[in-house]
Amino acid sequence: MDIPLNNSNASTVSVVIPLYNKGKYIERALSSVLAQTLSPLEIIVVDDGSTDDGPERVLNFNDPKIILIKQENKGPGAARNAGLAIARGKYIAFLDADDEWLPTFLERGLSLLEDPSARVTAVWTGRFNSFGTGLAEHLLHYEQRIFEITAETDIKMVQRVVCFIYPCTMIIRTDVASKWGGFFDRYRCLLGEDKYLFLKILFNERVGLINEPLAIYHRDASDLCGHVSPDPLALQPFLEDPREMLSSCPHEKRHVLRQHLLWWALNRAEEYSKLGLRKNAVELLKRFESFGKLFSGSVIRVRLLARLSPALPLICKVWRVMRAAVLWLRKYCLRKKRTLPKRIAL
Repeated sequence: MDIPLNNSNASTVSVVIPLYNKGKYIERALSSVLAQTLSPLEIIVVDDGSTDDGPERVLNFNDPKIILIKQENKGPGAARNAGLAIARGKYIAFLDADDEWLPTFLERGLSLLEDPSARVTAVWTGRFNSFGTGLAEHLLHYEQRIFEITAETDIKMVQRVVCFIYPCTMIIRTDVASKWGGFFDRYRCLLGEDKYLFLKILFNERVGLINEPLAIYHRDASDLCGHVSPDPLALQPFLEDPREMLSSCPHEKRHVLRQHLLWWALNRAEEYSKLGLRKNAVELLKRFESFGKLFSGSVIRVRLLARLSPALPLICKVWRVMRAAVLWLRKYCLRKKRTLPKRIAL
């Protein structure tokens, strides 16, 4: 049961919005923050070297809560950290310039953070994924609202939670975000800079999960969608060098973290293989093979894909042609009221 917030708690959250060439979306994001049922203490917009009219659109709001700071282009992690460094609120929330919140996002999140029986330091909510043609709910379907990783936590549950959490659905205690170093902000990282912080939080803190869509993630407006990066060779920072991540994790939970990092490595190696990057896939697998003989079926699949990687583009093309031919034949048989032979049905 949520505890209603009184007036003394009503201005305890800072909102940080990183802005880079999102002029056509920033007004939507800011409007969604200003429409919150619980008004934030401040809205810090960090212009990360934009070359469009985004900063001017921010200034046009002429709202005393909105603070615009500018820096040279350093990437989303550095922009969020710049806002974190000057945030005055007890809590902090991060909203990307092309996303938006539903009106009760802050109120619902802070009600759980301020609940003394929950004892959580961060909260994530569900979200709607917008594809331009409609909204699709992304929920965890997890019965409990409190999540805390232990030495016995099922690795599949960790994977489900990590896939559930996003920057635009998080509210966290400001001191906790600072304690774990903020977002990864080196070498203008564009892939996994958020998960770098999230994994530290999950393996060290007690967090809340609100299984209700309270934010809208606009995939059609994002230049960086899911695990996609403009650089096909890019690795998440915790795959480039997992030592810092492991050193921040309590010793008794490290075997769970190793399993999770191996899962990430297997997925990335499979992506390399599908792109024909056999050498990169094999090197990545070798880097993490000391993490244990886990997910043996996935390892076999990735190694097979790596071996076949030079021929994968042709294999995929032949498969698409064959599938299209079978679908056409199926429609033809339906029109002629004939039965499709089972031996050619996909």
